[in-house]
Amino acid sequence: MNAPVIAKPAALPIGPDLFKTVSSHWPSGVAVITTAAGDGSLHGLTMSAVIALSLDPMQFLISLDKTSNTLPVLKATKRFCINFLSREQQDICMLFASKAADKFASVSHRLSDLGLPLIEGAVSCISCDVSSIIPSGDHEIMIGDVRDIEHFGGEPLIHFKRTFHQVQPG
Repeated sequence: MNAPVIAKPAALPIGPDLFKTVSSHWPSGVAVITTAAGDGSLHGLTMSAVIALSLDPMQFLISLDKTSNTLPVLKATKRFCINFLSREQQDICMLFASKAADKFASVSHRLSDLGLPLIEGAVSCISCDVSSIIPSGDHEIMIGDVRDIEHFGGEPLIHFKRTFHQVQPG
């Protein structure tokens, strides 16, 4: 019996390019994090750095770049909604990944009982109150205590190797 052949690693030096390449090889769902500022303006950004952190208490972890336009609003409101996008929502993903001024103008949404924007057509919407903010590197980690969950079902939008994919029926 022959031993399996192990592929040689990529010839990139350790650094941001290799880090991005390796990270792109880990498939993730895509979410839009939304919030509403005190003045009623709506804010949001696309994110794949979303983790179900704890069952008791129910918590999610999100990670935001310190240069994000949405970060100061989230820090002020201390409340956010995780909108897990469906496979049909690639355009919404790209819109919220941009620096567009009014991202909600062309996106069907409604406000939850907690006043957070929920994106119509999402697989699930999870509303959270920020319980902790932890600076780390060029990001800030926010831990949110779950306050409400709306689950609609459907197939999630998957991001892998810098492109979108769909879950294959099993």
